[in-house]
Amino acid sequence: MRTIALLLIAFVWPALAPAQISLSDEQPVQGEPVTITLAEPVSELIVTYRPNSSIARVDTLRAEPPATAFLWTPRQAGVASLSTPAEGRNVSVRFQGLSGSGIFVMIIAGTLLFGGAGFAFYILFKDEEEDDTLDIELDHFPDT
Repeated sequence: MRTIALLLIAFVWPALAPAQISLSDEQPVQGEPVTITLAEPVSELIVTYRPNSSIARVDTLRAEPPATAFLWTPRQAGVASLSTPAEGRNVSVRFQGLSGSGIFVMIIAGTLLFGGAGFAFYILFKDEEEDDTLDIELDHFPDT
């Protein structure tokens, strides 16, 4: 009984705690402003685009009297880390629209995949009389 109570406390207690950093839009879009609300006033909020990466970029949002709300317009799509001296949170920033290069790469990959599968089916079901290749009996070759 004691173990069950400890497990409930361990899993339920963090869910009841208020969010330290919250956004007006939980899925922000690149180029559209978002309001960041904090639990306690701070003088600066650090935004790191692509954290823990070799191409990480850091922006700092400042407020002269410490504030609990900041207006942020994401510059880049991808993962962004919002952090204060006390708390931090990762946010996924979506692209503003469809990525042309992404669609192009997907079309090329699909063409290669399904083109290769079509070629393999053509070879598999080809009529042997039309083929002028030499048929080899594989019975006398040892298995490797």
